[in-house]
Amino acid sequence: MKRILLLTIFVASVLFAHSQNASLKGIVLSSENKEPVPGADVQAGAQNTVKTGDYGDFTITGLTAGRVTLIIRHGSFTLYSVAIDVKEGANDLGTIYMQPGVTPDSDENESINVVSLSSMDFEDENKGQNTGAVLHSSNDVFNSSASFVFSAMRFRPRGYDADLSTVYMNGIPVNDPESGFPSWSEWGGLNEVMRNKEGYAGLEPSGFSFGNIGGSTNIITRASLYRKQKKVTYSLTNRSYRQRIMGTYSTGLMENGWAFTVSASRRWAEEGYVEGTFYDAYSYFVAAERKINAHHSLNLTIFGAPAKRGMQGGSTQEVYDLVDNVYYNPNWGLQNGEKRNAKVRDIHEPRAILSHYFTISDKTDLTTSASFMYGSYKTSSLNWYDAADPRPDYYRYLPSYQYEQPAIMQLVTDNWLNDPEMSQINWEEMYQVNYLSNGEGKQAKYILEDKHSDQMQIDLTSVINHRINDKLKINGGLELSSYTGSHYKTINDLLGGNYWVDIDQFAERDFIGDSTSLQNDLNDPNRQVTVGDRYGYDYEIHQTKASLWGSATYTLPKLDVYAAASGNFMSFYREGNMMNGRHPENSFGKSEVQDFINYGVKAGATYKITGRQYVSINAAYLTKPPKPGTSYLSPKVKDDLLPDLTSETIMSGDLSYMVRYPKFNARLSVYQTYMEDQTELNSFYHDVYRTYVNYLMKGINKSLHGIEFGSEYKVTPEFSVLAAGAYGEYLYTSRPEATISVENSSVNDTTETVYIKNFFIPGTPQLAGTIGLKYFTKKFWFFNLNFNYYDKSYLDFNPGRRTERAIYMLGPGDTAIANITEPLKLDGGYTIDFSVGKSIRYKNYFISINLTINNLLDNQELVSGGYEQMRFDYEFKRIEKFPPKFFYAYGRNYFLNVAVRF
Repeated sequence: MKRILLLTIFVASVLFAHSQNASLKGIVLSSENKEPVPGADVQAGAQNTVKTGDYGDFTITGLTAGRVTLIIRHGSFTLYSVAIDVKEGANDLGTIYMQPGVTPDSDENESINVVSLSSMDFEDENKGQNTGAVLHSSNDVFNSSASFVFSAMRFRPRGYDADLSTVYMNGIPVNDPESGFPSWSEWGGLNEVMRNKEGYAGLEPSGFSFGNIGGSTNIITRASLYRKQKKVTYSLTNRSYRQRIMGTYSTGLMENGWAFTVSASRRWAEEGYVEGTFYDAYSYFVAAERKINAHHSLNLTIFGAPAKRGMQGGSTQEVYDLVDNVYYNPNWGLQNGEKRNAKVRDIHEPRAILSHYFTISDKTDLTTSASFMYGSYKTSSLNWYDAADPRPDYYRYLPSYQYEQPAIMQLVTDNWLNDPEMSQINWEEMYQVNYLSNGEGKQAKYILEDKHSDQMQIDLTSVINHRINDKLKINGGLELSSYTGSHYKTINDLLGGNYWVDIDQFAERDFIGDSTSLQNDLNDPNRQVTVGDRYGYDYEIHQTKASLWGSATYTLPKLDVYAAASGNFMSFYREGNMMNGRHPENSFGKSEVQDFINYGVKAGATYKITGRQYVSINAAYLTKPPKPGTSYLSPKVKDDLLPDLTSETIMSGDLSYMVRYPKFNARLSVYQTYMEDQTELNSFYHDVYRTYVNYLMKGINKSLHGIEFGSEYKVTPEFSVLAAGAYGEYLYTSRPEATISVENSSVNDTTETVYIKNFFIPGTPQLAGTIGLKYFTKKFWFFNLNFNYYDKSYLDFNPGRRTERAIYMLGPGDTAIANITEPLKLDGGYTIDFSVGKSIRYKNYFISINLTINNLLDNQELVSGGYEQMRFDYEFKRIEKFPPKFFYAYGRNYFLNVAVRF
């Protein structure tokens, strides 16, 4: 690390030269009617903000040549942000068009240029929802639709998982090291201070990283780039939370060379859209920058977003029909007359970033950032020992379980229809059972536990941007990261019990008389644990990464070309803190270190047919290391690796045609992506082995190809018609091999072939479209109306049902084979969305009001996702015994936002 820092300083010293003064001018017009936008705040880099004149004109002088971020703000227009290269002397940007409307302010529907965050991102099990990447610029019609309009149905552009897009903050990658997904929850509620960014679509080269096939975004939190302001925002909604208040204060760059920005927010709901859920979240942000001189500036950013919320659980259609509510939530029940949720997510992962901005010369900039993140992430859930399952929608408690006894089936049905307590967790009963156990001197039968996935991460990045001449630019950088993920369980609540014994109840059943095998920790056998104690499992994943990348862009009057390459090294290992009784030889201590070397290359070109018509082509080939989370067979109890673990390979390309006319703009893209040697892990209770297993598939190959289209036509200067659509074919193209690892070791690990070749990839609509009407008045009213349609979405499937074992003893032509193996296609459907907004300026106060109503017609029949249960009746082949579980898209929901800036 020290050698790298010394090398960075040496290179900077060699390249140092005096920079020259430069100026920047341009004209800002409305994209709707081409009229000037007076009074807009224009900021280039860390310079003081200037305002546009009556004709939308602006001039900024005293700039230092080099790359800067140009930011233009106006309360009646969406934020404009772009990275530009300022040359020595006068720079004329010509005409800049701003889109009318208020920048969406709901962190339940956040978008950051090339990466989208859907309304369900704060509802998913992962810290980063698998919502995938959004491609092309923020003014692109298809991009806007994918970010906001399609998000309710968990649409993933091009079928890409979220780990195929990369998010940076001041040059520091902030994707989760284990899952690869962007860590949205780190900055939830900090919308106002996360708007400044530079984004690059798809495979386009960026100035801060090699990128990813789903694009890359760099959020910039330099204190000097925030306009001088005080801003207060209040929001009212009926979604995950009910109310939000947010405040931001920025000094701008002061005469003494300092700049400060602070922001905080509070989001809360005693109960959200779904019954039994709640929301209790805070967030904070501080940025301080010191401009030392014309060449050096230091910026420190500290932020965090502690949040606690009750979770929603999916259920079967049988249960939804019984309670006549598709938003039924099995995770809660009444305790002393108050609703209590058993599954509560509690997260706080604060981060600090220190950045050094070094303007070496008018052609060269060097940015170096160091980051430290340490936080906790835990989710509560019920656990029980030698007792009845406490989940209200457990399959044995449903009428369908009594299908052979119609009278009992009807009795159970009547109970569900007439007794609300049948559909709720019975907290009082669990307490009573534990009280009885206390009287017998035994351990608690029921407890509430917390599953932890805590993180500590240190990052260092350094990026150099150099302009050789007006045609050729080169960028390069180094990324270093050290990560430790701690995974363990603790007792949250004994529910009236006295203690819990740290043994494996399934091993106790299967290894009668074997006091060793049932121990979760041989270093402390038969340990009695109480609230706050670690138990069950306790291990760490250690990961080290290093990446070196470079890119070059060459610009000609009719043709732009680029090429980029990267080299990456990653190592990881598991370190166990408990000696498991079923695996004493490979559960405690440090495992063998796994090393992987990977690389990536990409290139592309844009041909300018005319000044308004363009054709672009991009192609990439890259390899990615396996994720530690899907590399170990049973990481909770042992360090055995998936056999023949190998890197993933990705090949991707796209071709686009774009037109930009005063009244009409459009983009049409076709794409093809191949992925090979992916892995996937599922953990669940196995009905044959009667214990928990880890089902790890390897050799997963995919093909994703399709077409995207987006267009906007201006009927009049105030009225526009928009259309966007996507059609894809996302398929599995291999038959993966699955390894089944039984956690209690009652049987040896086994393998089987999973027959999913030519299955559609689940989890996202592969057909989505919208037609929208947009109206903007000269008095700064705006209206939007969209009709949206979704189809060709498939339910996440149980791979075990696509094996020879699942259809064993079924003869050729048996209709049960198709019922067991065929994937479930979800019904298509539509929604209508409406939004209205108004911007008001009163003296020095700027007020913006925005109301968005999604699913205006309250369509409650749209299944947004779900999964087949991993349990299966291998003996009698009854798929009805463990039917799939669904999530339904919200019905009519709204978000009202009022902001005052002064």
